[in-house]
Amino acid sequence: MQKLFLTGALTACLLFTGCGEDVASNTVDENIDEDSSENIGEKLGRKIDFNAKAMEKVRTYGSGTELVAEEILPQENTATKRNIDWKNAPHFNNFDSLVEYLNDCKKNLQTYQPVICDDFVPDSEKIPDIRAIQWLSWTDYGNGRILYEITNYPGERVAWAYTHNDTSFLSNEEKNLYNVAVQIVNDAKKFSSDLLYQELYLHDAITSRAEYYTENPQPKLARFQSALGALIDGKANCQGYSDAFYMLATMCGLQADKVCGYGDDEAHTWNTISFGNESYFVDVTWDDGKCVFNNVPYNYYIYFNTPTNVLGSDHRWYTAHAPQNLQTNPDGRNFYHTKAYDSSGGKYFGAWSLTAEDALGHIAYRIANQGYKISWIEAPYNETYTNVNNALNYLLNDLKNRGWGGHVNMNVQWRGGKYMYFTVEATPK
Repeated sequence: MQKLFLTGALTACLLFTGCGEDVASNTVDENIDEDSSENIGEKLGRKIDFNAKAMEKVRTYGSGTELVAEEILPQENTATKRNIDWKNAPHFNNFDSLVEYLNDCKKNLQTYQPVICDDFVPDSEKIPDIRAIQWLSWTDYGNGRILYEITNYPGERVAWAYTHNDTSFLSNEEKNLYNVAVQIVNDAKKFSSDLLYQELYLHDAITSRAEYYTENPQPKLARFQSALGALIDGKANCQGYSDAFYMLATMCGLQADKVCGYGDDEAHTWNTISFGNESYFVDVTWDDGKCVFNNVPYNYYIYFNTPTNVLGSDHRWYTAHAPQNLQTNPDGRNFYHTKAYDSSGGKYFGAWSLTAEDALGHIAYRIANQGYKISWIEAPYNETYTNVNNALNYLLNDLKNRGWGGHVNMNVQWRGGKYMYFTVEATPK
């Protein structure tokens, strides 16, 4: 699972300080004012639609993994594959309800799950791609009887231990993670009583501790694929980031989950979060860009409480297993529309716009009305504005109309893909 977008975005930002074939820069003195709203469009991205297929019956196999040694579980969850009660096993007549059941089992640390599938044969190999149950094996006993075996992530185990006030079953490493997580959650609650700002604190706690890391597929769940990697070791892949966010958000009293799909057509895992009847996507992995400009690192917040029309530009997901009340348009919980962003005084870096013109207009608004010194923004590719002079002239005209004057340095980056990036450093007269 790769973080291809961040790799590209990071490269773009690093190149802003130098020169390359696709990077142009210019400096100009000119002399801007008023409201310019972020106009983020409503175009939905492609969605995955997996369909269950008949599969050849086999004894025991898994999703490219071997199970780790049998985990110690809470006392009430001690079912094993040696003691299967088929009489009380739940029945399912469709694939979606089976997957949701297994996801609930995973969150409740119920590792061994016997089920009976009526009138359909589940394609169990699809389950890890649909839900964040990557470490799944199963045994087919015939006549629709299947025993699923789920390996629980350390973050899931710690979250359960915290919410059930029972740490007796945690390993020593997980107890260490538990203590780190408790401190972060306590600090988040001190930071603000507002759940939205507690979420922001948790988001930044992960990005400040973790760097993206991955390696070849492992025979068992590796540390970098879990919250242990993200918060203890400081290196994690998307599974590690999402496990850490799920753990911290759950401990903080937020309603979070994991979801699988594709980011830039590569297998990827991220999170969902719900506030009452409204749900959003959160992709901490892709926010942790550590974009460097003039030797100063910045986070992205594009994927903080992201609506579907923004995430759909580069992510795909299976709609049946994401919340059905996902927000389509940005609102007051999407980071770039929060009070934290508006009052940050330039602390936060980056934004997303539907068009290149909207992006440049947003930069002009930030400089003239909010005093931002540095702005970074992503927009869909537009050939006209890959020319730095065209982009700079558009920006300067907007700034002039707003009554602003000063020194502007602009860089434009396009790497041949669907997106281009503007970086502007502005100093008023």
